[in-house]
Amino acid sequence: MILAFSHPGIVVSDLEAAREFYEKMFGFKVISQEGWSNSAESDKAVGADGTACKGYMLAGHNCFMELFEYHAPEQTGPAPSTLGPQEMGIRHLAFYVDDCRKEYQRLLNLGGQVLGTPVPNENGKYVVYCRDPFGNIIELCEVPVPEENPTTLPGVNCLGDYIG
Repeated sequence: MILAFSHPGIVVSDLEAAREFYEKMFGFKVISQEGWSNSAESDKAVGADGTACKGYMLAGHNCFMELFEYHAPEQTGPAPSTLGPQEMGIRHLAFYVDDCRKEYQRLLNLGGQVLGTPVPNENGKYVVYCRDPFGNIIELCEVPVPEENPTTLPGVNCLGDYIG
């Protein structure tokens, strides 16, 4: 039985800078530290040899997020900042905000990067794609229609309450 979506995991080049960004921008809080090296069990679980990393599990408004900084093996794939929103794979994290234009400016002030500019949808609700300081695409959007209000999701009955 599936219980719930747990978390996205984001690999970054500077763990402390990423923690600070996601705390300041989205209000995430560290709930645990993670990491390993020289662990055959961890290598087996993640499907790579010789892995070493440190990380955090963060709690947000209605989700968790995992941040990792790998020290081994060496990165061989393209940097997230070189990939556009049309590329295959998970391409963005979306956050509902009360004022898209205001939060977009706050994201830029915290070291985020421009990708698009805030525009209204057909209901007059603003949306924009931008990047975190590590090149990952972030969507900031105002709740577009009542049916997408997160309080209507099973298990979510309020926003803003953090128990921790």
